[in-house]
Amino acid sequence: MNKKADMGIGTLIIFIAMILVAAIAAGVLIQTATSLQNKALLTGERTKGQVATGMQTLLLYATNGSDGTIEHFRQKVKLAPGSDPVTLSDVLIEFDTESISGDYVYSNESCTNATDASGDGYYFNSSTHNGTFTVKYLVRGPNNQEGYIVRGDVVMLCYQAPEPIGEDVNVMINFVPKRGTPMVIETATPNIMTAERVYIFP
Repeated sequence: MNKKADMGIGTLIIFIAMILVAAIAAGVLIQTATSLQNKALLTGERTKGQVATGMQTLLLYATNGSDGTIEHFRQKVKLAPGSDPVTLSDVLIEFDTESISGDYVYSNESCTNATDASGDGYYFNSSTHNGTFTVKYLVRGPNNQEGYIVRGDVVMLCYQAPEPIGEDVNVMINFVPKRGTPMVIETATPNIMTAERVYIFP
């Protein structure tokens, strides 16, 4: 009888140990699955923002066209449908012509003409090929905040071309957010420019 009891206790100990090992393994699997789920959700949100975030150009025009050249550009934009807000300090504008290109970063100044960094507005430095663009809010959305473009905002981007641009010149303007889809405009200036305001796109 004692021998049978000893064998029963050993079997019970082994059974309990197996249950404990199974419980620990189940806990590890649940924890791993939860971690993978959270990472998958985060990756999905980031992918969605990367794909959906972007801008739409409503209108592109330039001024000072009465002498046959244009230099100061105005671009009306808004968020694309489903887009996340865009932080202007994270945006780069690339402006390319047939002979020169320039890169522009955001400056929190007024949308007025300026020729150098000390001016009250945007500028372009022809020696470094770098400049700034400024923003004027034409329509403010319900969650509007300075330095951002959010749903409901319609803004005007103001920047200076890398050089005075004449008639029938190909230009490419690339609006590149830190996260999201770039907005590219490839167009050409009109064959004849005699007005003060020259419409370029659409």
